[in-house]
Amino acid sequence: MSIKFNSSESEYPLKFYDIGLKWVQHKVYRPHGFRYYHWLQTDKGTGFIKIGQKIIKLSPHQGFLMRPYTPYSCYPDTDQIWITSFLTFEGTMIDSMASFLDLNEFQIYQDLDKNLENFIENNYKSFTTYDYLSSLEQSTLIYTFLMYLKRNAYINELDFSQSKIVNKIIEYIRLHYQEKISNEMLASLSGYSIPHTVRLFKAEVEVTPMEYLTRFRLRMAKTLVDFKPEISIDEIASLVGYSNISYFIQQYKKMFQTTPGQERHHVL
Repeated sequence: MSIKFNSSESEYPLKFYDIGLKWVQHKVYRPHGFRYYHWLQTDKGTGFIKIGQKIIKLSPHQGFLMRPYTPYSCYPDTDQIWITSFLTFEGTMIDSMASFLDLNEFQIYQDLDKNLENFIENNYKSFTTYDYLSSLEQSTLIYTFLMYLKRNAYINELDFSQSKIVNKIIEYIRLHYQEKISNEMLASLSGYSIPHTVRLFKAEVEVTPMEYLTRFRLRMAKTLVDFKPEISIDEIASLVGYSNISYFIQQYKKMFQTTPGQERHHVL
């Protein structure tokens, strides 16, 4: 049972925060989620992950990926030891990679192939050193890991959303989040009424389209706050679709428990 943390404050396209191998997983409760992208796989036993009202069973040969700040809890099955391996990561290009993976708030991966299932065990030692060259290698390894995720999804023909309408709305939001978006516009994409469109979306994603839009905008804003100090907070608000700076700061604090200015001061 091993775990390694990365204390480096340097920026990389992809950078791990921590990695765990053959970890005895106990109950975890994170009402505000985790700061990083989080991968968790079952090596032995069975566990459950609860997100909103959904309870997802995670058995051997299965893995789970979630975005930062997704509230969740996880716990082992009754009277069982739940052995897991995990990898958490961030980076300047991670949000674009998540879009490439078609990742919503979270996704379960079934029937992991050997490359994906054995990735952490095979590469664990490469994450135990923190010099510059090692960090570059680790960034490359995380990229390889993300490609394994994409390949596994393609081979198993995972449907990241059971509703084509939901996928269409999510794709529209990701492409046009900087613009003014209304429920009327999104309903026109579905061909249904606003109430029915909202119900379809919420049943699949557990939030309304407008709530999803807000979260997406704020995640984009956080990336700019953390990694683009040359862009002012006012400009960031405008870039992610907010015309009212006070409302933007209010929403940012509500999601991340800190203001953009405080976050930037902490990062710097």
